Amino acid sequence: MRLREALGYRAMKIFANGCKVLCLVHLRLFPRARYTLPESLPARRPAPEGPIPRIIWQTNYSQKVPLQVYACALFNRWLSPTCAYRYHSDEACDRFVAETYPGPVAEAYGRLRIGAARADFWRILVLLKHGGLYLDIDSNLTRNPERFLGPQTEGVFIAMKNGEVTNYFLAAAPGHPVLQAVCDQIVRNIAEGRHASVYDLTGPTVLDAAVKAAGIAPISYKAACVQGQFVSKSGQYRDKPDGAWWAAQQVTPIVAKDRSE
Repeated sequence: MRLREALGYRAMKIFANGCKVLCLVHLRLFPRARYTLPESLPARRPAPEGPIPRIIWQTNYSQKVPLQVYACALFNRWLSPTCAYRYHSDEACDRFVAETYPGPVAEAYGRLRIGAARADFWRILVLLKHGGLYLDIDSNLTRNPERFLGPQTEGVFIAMKNGEVTNYFLAAAPGHPVLQAVCDQIVRNIAEGRHASVYDLTGPTVLDAAVKAAGIAPISYKAACVQGQFVSKSGQYRDKPDGAWWAAQQVTPIVAKDRSE
């Protein structure tokens, strides 16, 4: 990372963490205050042509969120003027999968009993169909996406400090082969029931293997998107204390034996 970019990243990190502290104070003073994420917003500027549609996709257990989450969404909106915005509720995610992927994929998705696992699968499926950018609700862009979405770019995947590819951010063209490989592997994982962790069943482990098998070099997370700078876990899961995947899988089976369970 060049000096100018490193300084910009540092300034953004200080700003985001400062906002997080202020939002925590706000949450303490106004514990019931919630703000509604929009379902759809148009881009503010025309987007350049390219394989990856300029659409940011997000989902969450509730559309009404604490100020931390809302501030993060506003920051992403400000930093991505060429991107439209789409929010899917749990119900909208379920409907999309049922209507778009009838058969084995929808059946596998329907067996997932933890929201985070469904969100893992949905993000792959919605980008496989429509393309665009996916960000976890507690994640923020580090720069304008046009800085890493070139005119020929078909996929952008990010790696953490240890070199492992993560899935809290994804950018891909519709029909990207890595997304198809991840979809196929998740369906197999659910059918086999071998994994006891959401992380391995539907999460980063699957994406990491597919990206590396395809020989695609990921970029540093700092060059695209980071997690937790605006949003603390206590703020993110304020209305659903057991919503985090590691907490949910302790009390709920990840995969039902069949969809009737």
